[in-house]
Formats: sequence, structure tokens, C-alpha cells
Amino acid sequence: MTLVTSATVTLDDLQYTVQIRSVAAELVLLPGVNRVEVAIAAGVDVPAAAGARASVELDGGDGPAVVITGTVDHVEHTTHGAVVVVTDAGAALAAARPAETYNGLTGVQVVGKLADLASADTGTVMALTQTAAYVADPRRTAAEHVAAIARRSDAVAAVDAEGRVTVVAWPVGVPTAAMRLDREFTSFTTSTHAPGHDFAPVGAGGSGAALSPDVWVPSTEAVTGADDPDGARTWEPDAVLRTRTDVDLAARGAASRRAAATARLRATCWLQPARRPGDVVRIDETTDSSQAGPWLLTSVRHELSPGLARTALVGVSAGAVDDLLGGLTGGLGGLL
Repeated sequence: MTLVTSATVTLDDLQYTVQIRSVAAELVLLPGVNRVEVAIAAGVDVPAAAGARASVELDGGDGPAVVITGTVDHVEHTTHGAVVVVTDAGAALAAARPAETYNGLTGVQVVGKLADLASADTGTVMALTQTAAYVADPRRTAAEHVAAIARRSDAVAAVDAEGRVTVVAWPVGVPTAAMRLDREFTSFTTSTHAPGHDFAPVGAGGSGAALSPDVWVPSTEAVTGADDPDGARTWEPDAVLRTRTDVDLAARGAASRRAAATARLRATCWLQPARRPGDVVRIDETTDSSQAGPWLLTSVRHELSPGLARTALVGVSAGAVDDLLGGLTGGLGGLL
């Protein structure tokens, strides 16, 4: 069976299909920026300019999927035609350097405020951290602030296919997609690594609630559940964390990322335009159980041109369902 691939690019009210020479899409988690480069044949009118509405859709033969929804970053006109570069809300967040202080807001509300500064829409936002005050200083971009809030919330920040800023809980072994090793991949490599240095977050207050009157009273003891610092562990003070609940949440986020990096994936498959960073993929029909994952995709590259239709995946371990059951058991144990 031969798969028929195609691309559809919409720039403002104009749509391009057979005029497209190639498409290369680089998709990453925040604070990175999703970027799609579209080459259009010579002689084709491309009046779009920077800021024009844009979307790119690819079809690898199993049905079309939107790869990016955003705006034109810039247009290059060459002897071979036009090259249009499309970015999304990640670029708007990366261009914004806020100088704001948010008092008594949840992580969800802070992410919403930062998105508003960049004129970006939001989708699902599950930033559970609670802040007494969050200083969004201009030393970091709005994208970096959103990613930092996600890390403190044991979550992952990304921009979805519709161009919306999302923050979703760190995966705990529950896949959102499945792929077959024996049918879809042209190369597949997994590796294991020693755990990195343990940076344990330490809070700056002893209050039991972020909106409590004593939230600004410094604690006489370290607000952390981590063991004492040693050669493998460093305490990392974080003034945003004012309660033990938020410290524990941030510690869980740090532990999730540290554990995930011990198992890594690099693979290439036939064009799979539906795959994007933040997906949790299970690999079926493997010869080694360690290959099955599930894997959290951290970056995805789609390429479509004459003679080439492929997707490259980079990911880390997304844990196992046992991790979720263990976390639930621990939580129940604390209530008994």
C-alpha cells in the first residue's frame, strides 16, 4: 500500500497545496518556540507579510492533522520561490518580558495573566501551585515564566496545535497515543542514564496557606521534605514557595524530571503529523519491554518534501502506571 502525503498551508485567506515545495516543522515544549518553514514554488503569488494569520496542516497518509496555528514570522523571496516561516503563541511569549507582580493568585491565574500580556489564548491549564506573590521580572521571558510555573506544579507547558498555551500534569504512565515499532519506525534508539544531581526546592515561609496572614513570616526551619544537603543533593531556595504544600508539589515536579531523564528516546518514523511535544506515546510490538515506554515527547520534527516524508521524535520516560498507583497509595496513607 502506498501512502499519499500532502500539505495545506493557509496564509490569511489564501490556501496553498500543490504549490508547496517542502515543509519543515520544529516543535518543542515551552519555553522553546514552535517553528514551521514552508517553501512555496517560484511564480506563485505570496502576498502574506509578517503578522498574517497562518496555519499548517500535514497528511502522512492516515488523515490530516494541524501542525501549527499562529502567525507569519517572516517571508523570504528567493530565486526558487518564497519561504514562509510560521510561529505560534510560543514566539509571542518568548518576545514578551513582563515586569509585573501578581498577588494572591493561583498558578492557573498567573499563566493566564502572562498569556494576556503576549495576546495569547490559553487551553487546558493545570498549574496547581498557589502563590502569595509572583514577581514576573523582565530578566526572563513570559515563556520562561510559564515553564517555571509548570515545573513548580509538576506539570508540562506547551502550545497546542490550535495555538493555545497549555499546562498539563506531568504524565504518570498513562499514554495518549500508541505506535507500532514493527510498522511505523525507520530507526529507534533508547538509552539509560544515571540520575542527575538532586536540586531540592526549599520554601521561604511556614504558612499553611498562601493567603494566610502569616504567609510572609519567615520560617525558623527549612520548609522542605528533602534530606539534608550532601554531595548528591543541593537545597535550592525558592521565594515563590510560601507553603509546605507548594514545596512538596515543586519537589515532586523536580523528582519527575530527574527520573524521566534516566531513560531517553530518539526515533524516526514515517510522517506522523499528529505527534507533538507533550504527547505520551506507548510503543507496541517491541522486542524489549524497556522500549515500550511510555515516552513523553519533548521535541518533534516533521519533514515533507519530494522523496522525503518523516517525523523525528525525542522523548524521556513518562513513568509507569505503577508510579501513579504508588502516588495514590501514598496520598491515601497520609489521610489514614
